[in-house]
Amino acid sequence: MQTLTSRDVQKNFGHVADMVAAGQSVRVTKYGRPAFLIIPESEDSDEILRRVAGRRLTGLLRSSAATSAAKTLSPDEVRQLIDSCFA
Repeated sequence: MQTLTSRDVQKNFGHVADMVAAGQSVRVTKYGRPAFLIIPESEDSDEILRRVAGRRLTGLLRSSAATSAAKTLSPDEVRQLIDSCFA
């Protein structure tokens, strides 16, 4: 995986797009810190994004305080709420 600054990506977007289209992933930094990844499209792209979103959601849920209303939800009600978010 190649690492580029956000400025380099802006100046050379066509070249970066060609690299990614050829299958190479690019890590983009901003102010010296990793900011995001550009990854090639694949058959698994949607599944990868879904899993990443699930991990982020899990982290957010674990770090937030449960409300009294949330504590009374049954597992089926939780599943219904989750399903409605992805409908």
